Amino acid sequence: MRNGKLGAAVIGCGEGFRHIKAYQENPRYELLALCDIHPERIRKRMDEFGLKTDVVASGDYRDLLAIPGVDVVSVASPDYFHAEHSIAALEAGKNVLCEKPMTLDLEESKAIVEAVRRTGKAFMIGHPTRYTPAFVLARRMIQHGDIGELFLVESEYAHNYRHVRGIDDWRDPFLGGACHAMDLVRWITDDLVEEAFAYGTKKGLADWPIANDTYMAVFKFRNGVVGKVMCSIGLSRPYTMRSVFYGTKGTIICDNLSKTLQVSSVKLFGTEADVCTPFAEVPVEVNNHNVEAQVDLMADILLEGAENHASVIEGARTVAACAAAIESARTGCPVKVEQDF
Repeated sequence: MRNGKLGAAVIGCGEGFRHIKAYQENPRYELLALCDIHPERIRKRMDEFGLKTDVVASGDYRDLLAIPGVDVVSVASPDYFHAEHSIAALEAGKNVLCEKPMTLDLEESKAIVEAVRRTGKAFMIGHPTRYTPAFVLARRMIQHGDIGELFLVESEYAHNYRHVRGIDDWRDPFLGGACHAMDLVRWITDDLVEEAFAYGTKKGLADWPIANDTYMAVFKFRNGVVGKVMCSIGLSRPYTMRSVFYGTKGTIICDNLSKTLQVSSVKLFGTEADVCTPFAEVPVEVNNHNVEAQVDLMADILLEGAENHASVIEGARTVAACAAAIESARTGCPVKVEQDF
């Protein structure tokens, strides 16, 4: 720490712009360093956020890790560098906030888990749905029993990628995109995913070097809840993460871009004779990334000993569930989800 503040550094100034903004706006942090292999991108962010010239700017992430005053490193580099950058930061004695997905490979996720255990440093995975106001409210209502016993959860990642150039090492859309929806249904259900079954197809982006651009996957949770996740990057529609949570006494419909959450609840609005009620709309704030809440939680963990509900194990379990769905689509068989972390 320096001047009573946590020192922060950001690796990757593309997706990392939200992290830069969040650290700048949080009084418990001092932004000390930025890294990107494109110097013009660093300059753009320096100008955009009015950063002082004493902020270290480098194309080599190891320069950031060598700064003694850096306490927290945001890993916002491309997905396939997450393991390398996260493990290096942990071994340099830094705490890590890593963008999702944690890795594109289950073995790399296990390597990060081991690095966290070995170093004892804090690691947070930045799955934004855990901080999206509508989803936070939905989870609170479910835990409060407002829709009875939860038995079915569904979410989708529908995002038109037609404007994005496909490249040889392009990530699988279920792990790279639907990890949002997968982590959400895991967090809402609050239990382990035991098994996955999925189908995939590729019609929208037929010339891309990926196995599928669309998936439909179902999951069995240990507590008996059934889940469904749809993912498509080859469709033609505006982006959405529409999600529906079904309980024995009601239903919640919400997403990350709507200003209202819909709830049908016999407990809240009905009588003993009612089997269902009309949907009521509840106003919610729209904040579908909310990195501000993520860096705030990291500060709470480091300074106040708060619980880390976005731990390295949570990140690994979401990768494992996604990997199982991808494997099921490839083989046509149900796949058990890895639990050994």
